[in-house]
Amino acid sequence: MKDFPAVVVANYFVDKGKDDKKKIEGLLKLVKLVYIAHGWHLGLTKNQLIREDVEAWKYGPVVRSVYDAFKECGKRTITKTVTTGMIEEMRGIGDLADDNTIQFLEKIWKFYREFSGVQLSQLTHKKGTPWYRTWHDDEKQSDFGVVIPEETIKDYYAGRIRKPSKSE
Repeated sequence: MKDFPAVVVANYFVDKGKDDKKKIEGLLKLVKLVYIAHGWHLGLTKNQLIREDVEAWKYGPVVRSVYDAFKECGKRTITKTVTTGMIEEMRGIGDLADDNTIQFLEKIWKFYREFSGVQLSQLTHKKGTPWYRTWHDDEKQSDFGVVIPEETIKDYYAGRIRKPSKSE
């Protein structure tokens, strides 16, 4: 399993939105989808999905490259994929990823596609989340773009994995 430029993962979600007629409504939703996918991937597989750091910003966790690539969209519906000039970003994730990764992203999309950007943001802002721990508990509000430690993200999402009970 290899990791991907975050923009490649973002483009996957933009394409899924077009395919499913459930377009991405704004940058907030897209940034949070990429972060949440990365978090679950770390928690489930212990491996990175994206190769960039996640930063704690005032309004939640952000992958700067996704923000920069799509920021002109603002709150508008995102219908076009982007490239930043990297060869990998000019190809679709289907050309780069194995079947397990595509199936994983499909599950993330199916579960979270109905959530609005605000709802996804609220999920990432709850007490105890990696963003909350970095922004509030570690008192990093004055440090713009402080990196949320990958171990913190991995531990949080691994801890959210539902363990079947003996009766199941």
